[in-house]
Amino acid sequence: MRRCLAILLLLALGCGTRGPVADMRHAYEKGDYSEVVTLGRHAIRNGTAPADVHYYYGMALVALGRDSEGFAEVDTAVAANAGLKPGAAGMLRDFSAREGIGRDESARRLRKAHELDESIDLGQRRFAVADTYYEDRDFQHAAALYDEAVTKFANAPECERAYARLSDCWRALGDDEKARTAMETLVKRFPRSGEGQGAAANLNELLYQDAQHHFDAGEFDEAITGAADLVGKADNRSLQQKARFLLGQAYEGKGDRAAAYEAYREVIRNDRGDSGQIVERARARIESLQEAGLK
Repeated sequence: MRRCLAILLLLALGCGTRGPVADMRHAYEKGDYSEVVTLGRHAIRNGTAPADVHYYYGMALVALGRDSEGFAEVDTAVAANAGLKPGAAGMLRDFSAREGIGRDESARRLRKAHELDESIDLGQRRFAVADTYYEDRDFQHAAALYDEAVTKFANAPECERAYARLSDCWRALGDDEKARTAMETLVKRFPRSGEGQGAAANLNELLYQDAQHHFDAGEFDEAITGAADLVGKADNRSLQQKARFLLGQAYEGKGDRAAAYEAYREVIRNDRGDSGQIVERARARIESLQEAGLK
């Protein structure tokens, strides 16, 4: 008797109701995302839900603009069933192109799609996706995408900012050589832009640091070359004065007291009242040289 009742119950359920996945799919296809969310929340609360429940639940949340919650549900779905990745990626890519959403929201949806399926071509939107990684301080992924973007789309207007951020990424990752190369490219391609001028100032500061490093290492010829180059190209008067003083120190280190004297004199001649301390140091060095017999 009990067996017959059980069979009749199963038949009734099969004929009169659908499972949560079917109900959620039906509501999703109608565009009733709020209903999908309600069904998904109920299914998950009532026990272990299959991957498809998390999938439709997550996509509905994204459709409603609740992206972070939706991404988490999609992650749960694809962790349980990797076969859902291509569909999820394609749907998120489509959602990234919907009208009425912001640039950052669109880029983050496309980023999630690409993380699920790397075969998705980001096209010129690599710049925007790279920006999301940069803003999250994920400099490794940001650098990789910026590098791809400026190579594939060398004439895109986004390149100016991309090179500046690429330099920041490489510095954060400890690769000073690549950071310098990105700055040099930025200055060469966009010399009059705000980003280009900022990079030029940073490069001049690096040039001074290099010259100082050579001086500290007793490599006076290299220090002289770097300091003289900086005097000729820097727009920052304070940095120029520091370079002139370093030039004097390097000449002194090399034993060329006459050239050192002239370098210190240049510090004084170019004083505009904004570098008093370094001018006083130059005067002190001149007095020391004079006391040593230099006229």
